[in-house]
Amino acid sequence: MLASDHPYNTVFDPEYWGQHGAPHDVLATLRREDPVFWFESDRFDPAWLLTRHKDVEHVGKNPKLFLSGPRTVFHNPKGFQSPLIGLPQQDAPQHTRHRRAMQGWFTPKAIRDLEHRMSEIAKDTVDRMAATDSCEFCNFVGAQLPLKMICEILGIPEEQEPVVWQLTQDVFSAADPDMTRAANAQEGVRNAMGFCAGIAKARQESPTDDFASTIANAEIDGERMTIQEIASHLMIMISAGHDTTASAINGGMLALIRHPEQLARLKQHPELTESAVNEMLRYVTPTTNFVRTAAGDTEIGGVKIAEGDDVCIHFCAANRDEDEFENSQAFMIDRRPNRHLAFGIGPHACIGQLLARIEMKALFEELMPRIESVELDGDPEYIKAFWVTGLKKLPIKYDISGGD
Repeated sequence: MLASDHPYNTVFDPEYWGQHGAPHDVLATLRREDPVFWFESDRFDPAWLLTRHKDVEHVGKNPKLFLSGPRTVFHNPKGFQSPLIGLPQQDAPQHTRHRRAMQGWFTPKAIRDLEHRMSEIAKDTVDRMAATDSCEFCNFVGAQLPLKMICEILGIPEEQEPVVWQLTQDVFSAADPDMTRAANAQEGVRNAMGFCAGIAKARQESPTDDFASTIANAEIDGERMTIQEIASHLMIMISAGHDTTASAINGGMLALIRHPEQLARLKQHPELTESAVNEMLRYVTPTTNFVRTAAGDTEIGGVKIAEGDDVCIHFCAANRDEDEFENSQAFMIDRRPNRHLAFGIGPHACIGQLLARIEMKALFEELMPRIESVELDGDPEYIKAFWVTGLKKLPIKYDISGGD
């Protein structure tokens, strides 16, 4: 068992993440010295911690051997039965059937149909920036496009956008008193599930043409989903569907500020925007890890994994793996290849990843041509969280043109 002051503890210490962000130096040490590490402490139930890209990829691509349930996330105890039964918690064949019921909303054509609206929101957001010379970027800019888009997709009215934002923080940022209003993550999940159950029942009574109605009235093998299943899918969509994208936007903006040569290059070469977004996702990795459970005895990297052992696949660590990414700690907007795992890999890869990429692209395509200068206007602050995490404050000052 790790001593309380062991540096490896920082990997799952929300206080450390809140003060410093991801412990990349510690994760690099793990990759080098303990890439398949039995993490055992007095704070969490044990699990094998995987930090190499090839090992994380192996687990993601073998869902029959590495199950998503029941634990799913590291801070839950072993065998934890979550009230959530959405895609992240499901295994085949249930996962396959439920994913099929919603994937029509996230096809390339479906996302292309939303691009004009994304561009409108991006322009409105940057116009608001241009009306002043400083802002707190995370809330004033980063959260706006993904939050508005996911609410419009779900059919949630604009006046409820702050409710959706707060429910998300209560779930993902439960350890940070600056962000949450719930007593703990369990209360946050209950509140969010209640909100989503209300949406589900309303759409069943009066269907509309939004995603929430599609899920509320979908049938799996000829039977309608339960309210718990519907609420689980909606809750994951309203939370992960905007919060992680906002975190990638915020972290991407900070990376550009701290790497002015990359910012200048992106301004000069707008055709690199898609590549830059990809690098932001790798560099930031908002969802840092998930847990899988071994369905049988196996081996990873020469280490024996017993049936029933929990395995933590650490995307944040894998995305800085020196064996996969040349100069892995550097931020390079033209990085190729870039096989990052910010959206996971295999059957559980994020269903909304194309939406997130296009949202980010729309915002930076609007912002970059108009920004003349930008710098920090105070110290960035990170959320106290080690699972879904990112910046909570990014004060900046700038000069932005007014646009058309």
